[in-house]
Amino acid sequence: MENSDEIVKEIEKNMLKNRDNGLLLSDEHIEILERYGFDYKKYSSINELIYDLEEYLNEEGDSDSSDLDWVSQDLAERNYYANTNK
Repeated sequence: MENSDEIVKEIEKNMLKNRDNGLLLSDEHIEILERYGFDYKKYSSINELIYDLEEYLNEEGDSDSSDLDWVSQDLAERNYYANTNK
């Protein structure tokens, strides 16, 4: 069983945080984005970031980028629910 410090670290890693540019991203999102060379700080909207992620995924067609695909899908889903009139 994991100790409480490890559990807290995992929760904090997955918590959404408002970044300097206004985007809500977790540390895990940022870690994956940086691994693929995406500088989240240059984006002023989540839509721009999602667009570039989708472009990259479509061009690369790399099956090794499933974690980046997860980021793209997670951001798109959160954006949909946050910005769609229900």
